[in-house]
Formats: sequence, C-alpha cells, structure tokens
Amino acid sequence: MNKLFNRIDNVEKIICGLFLVAIVLLVFLAALMRSFSLPIIWSVDVAQLLFAWLSMIGANLALRHSNHATVDIVFKRFSPSLQHVLRLVFNVIALVILITLFIFGIELSLLNPDRTLGSTEIPYAWVTAAIPVGALLMMITIVRQSCQLVKQGSGDL
Repeated sequence: MNKLFNRIDNVEKIICGLFLVAIVLLVFLAALMRSFSLPIIWSVDVAQLLFAWLSMIGANLALRHSNHATVDIVFKRFSPSLQHVLRLVFNVIALVILITLFIFGIELSLLNPDRTLGSTEIPYAWVTAAIPVGALLMMITIVRQSCQLVKQGSGDL
C-alpha cells in the first residue's frame, strides 16, 4: 500500500511542477506578446485553471508531508500523549471541513454546466472540479494519517 501512495506522491509532485512551469510560461508569454500588440487572450484563463488545480494538489502534498503552518511554540508545551490526542482531534475537524468542501465543491461544479472559462471553450466546471478532487485527496491523506496515529497510540497504551 505504501508503494501506491509513494507513486501517487511522485505523480502529484510532477503534476505540480509541470503546472507551475506552465503557469509561469503562459503568463510570461502573454505579457511578452502583449508588448508586441499580439495578445494571447486565452493564456491567463488557462493559467487560472492550472493554478486552481496546482493549489489543491499542492495543498494535499503539503498536508501529506506535514508542511502546513503550525503553532509549534504552543503545541510543543503539551505532553506527548496530549499532542497525540490533539492531532487526532484536529484531523477529525479537518475531515469534517473537507467533507463539507467536497459536497459544496461538487454542487459548485454542477451549478453552471454551460459556463465557459473566459475566452476559451473550456467548461468552467474544470476549474471548480479542483475543489472536490483536492478535498477528496486531502480526506484520503487525513484518514491515512489518522490510522497511523491510532496505530502509534495503541502501542503506547
């Protein structure tokens, strides 16, 4: 199972890297071409689409590798057993928020089926679909981390 998650992690890293490079290139190319009076109208719209997906996939990567901002100065003052319990409580709270985000993200994606992304023919649902997909990825990560925490905790008792 760890091999599967390692592969998913690597794929997410590659996707994030490619999306970031594509965003930078699209915005740079749009600015460059605009200076020659040859604007690329669709480039900013596509960059926004890629940014939405990059944000959600990147958030999952940060969550998986525990790179989100924390208040360690307060958290580290608690005993290890209380820290363990607090991590589980925070994971449950995060899971409730992610489930809510998933549900409303799906509703948002289905809200305007005919709406297109700016000057392109790309359905706007492709942008909003990043929300439920990202929330689902983060739910999987939170559940996996919580299971590991429970296994660690059961060994301590």
